[in-house]
Amino acid sequence: MKTFKYITSKYNFKDLVSQVFEVNNIENLHNNRRDLLTNQRLDLYTESSTKFHDLFYSKLKDDWIEFYECYDNFIHTEVVKLFDEPFHYQKWPTFRVHIPNDQAVHTWHSDGDALHKHPKGEVNFFLPLTKCYGTNTVWVESEPWKLDFQPLEGDFGDYWKFDGNQCMHGNKPNKTNLTRVSFDFRVIPLSKYDSSWNSDSPTSHTKFVVGEYYKELQK
Repeated sequence: MKTFKYITSKYNFKDLVSQVFEVNNIENLHNNRRDLLTNQRLDLYTESSTKFHDLFYSKLKDDWIEFYECYDNFIHTEVVKLFDEPFHYQKWPTFRVHIPNDQAVHTWHSDGDALHKHPKGEVNFFLPLTKCYGTNTVWVESEPWKLDFQPLEGDFGDYWKFDGNQCMHGNKPNKTNLTRVSFDFRVIPLSKYDSSWNSDSPTSHTKFVVGEYYKELQK
């Protein structure tokens, strides 16, 4: 796991998401947008289809140019510096909302396991838009099956690179009084990319190929 920082004024992720939910403080999203809360018990197949997600992804699919440009600029300016070869990257980041007394991700897993089916060689990134600490953040083991889970703790402006493809990670029930809002996304170096990989993402139902799950890095 490696932690990096970026200049938040260059990438207005937090402002863009706050505008979608019409709030000034997304850490209090659970109080400010109670109309989006659900009593449904969430799991792997429903945790990304709450009313929070519906609102975010509806905006994302509706020609949200400001966000596309911000995300692509972040990949091409910040993330590209962390690799010594070209790569493909997740077309859209995965949106997470970890409200108090619930979890954003309900299954402890590695992305390359039989349930999630991601191709080997992917590299994971975690980018919070809020303070993340203790039980409201992601916990990751340092090596596959070592089970020495540690929290990724930081704030808006921090992001992490880690081997989520082989290392188990997950969330605990959020016992803090803050909602954690974050993005995660994946990058696959060209040397690891297999265009014949025949599995679909269990949540987005897209194939792990350029044009569906991945986007090609522009030179």
